[in-house]
Amino acid sequence: MNRKIWTAEDKIGIVLAMLKGEESVAAICNRYQVSEAMAYRWRDQFLESGKKGLLDGRTKKGRDPLAEENRRLKELVGSLSLIIDAQKKFMGH
Repeated sequence: MNRKIWTAEDKIGIVLAMLKGEESVAAICNRYQVSEAMAYRWRDQFLESGKKGLLDGRTKKGRDPLAEENRRLKELVGSLSLIIDAQKKFMGH
């Protein structure tokens, strides 16, 4: 038995049809010849990925730790540069 290879566009089409709610999931799955379990799995993956894209970067929970560390280090470098420049001016350089 050959298994169908689903493209991302196929999966998105099925998931969007499910989310529209204009017909039953069973009817959608029958039309596309996909199991309901697979369709629900794709829907859950689609929604989880979308959720990640909408996380608020301003909240602690939504912050990327690497981006936060980069921001902190850039601030530190900026502060140190100001101190060095001030010391050079004070020393007459």
